[in-house]
Amino acid sequence: MHHLMHTRRMCLRAIGMAVLLAAVAGTASAASQTRLAISGAFHTTSARLVARDESCGFRTKARILGYMSNAMRIGPGPAVARMEFTIPHYRGRGRYDARMPAPYSRTTVQVVTGRDGATGVATGFYIAMSASVTVVQSKNVGRPWHGGSVSGTVHAQLRLQRGPKRLRLDGNWRCRIDPTRTPVDRQAPAASGKAA
Repeated sequence: MHHLMHTRRMCLRAIGMAVLLAAVAGTASAASQTRLAISGAFHTTSARLVARDESCGFRTKARILGYMSNAMRIGPGPAVARMEFTIPHYRGRGRYDARMPAPYSRTTVQVVTGRDGATGVATGFYIAMSASVTVVQSKNVGRPWHGGSVSGTVHAQLRLQRGPKRLRLDGNWRCRIDPTRTPVDRQAPAASGKAA
């Protein structure tokens, strides 16, 4: 009888440990995915993606990391929003000020709206008033012949470049940089052009 109770206790412990490990693995998997939320003038999240075009790249000589999220639907129509950032003087893991100036009087972090997820025509630019990008994982970034991966968090308060509208952006991001066959720069995603 004592042996049977001991066996049952061992089985329950094993089941409990398996459940715990499954929960930890699920949390790690979820944390490794891009999860963004935008609120304010409009609301959307990465759960409302309409185009899987998330991308990032790294310019080795200039040490610039660039990222663009998937297109996220705004409201019931075809309009979308994307989060973009560029990090100059990239140094790996750490916190970066995302208010630094960028071309066209924009900032390192921005939210770009578009008519739909396919045309790539921008209709508005929200620039950062206060923002930070934190890189929590950086592997093989800028290393020739190796695929890279990078992930982190972003928090920002933004305003419409030409207008009073405001946004808040929060979340996690993650992407992979494809390996190159020769030790040349992998082009970072280009900043969006002027709004139509």
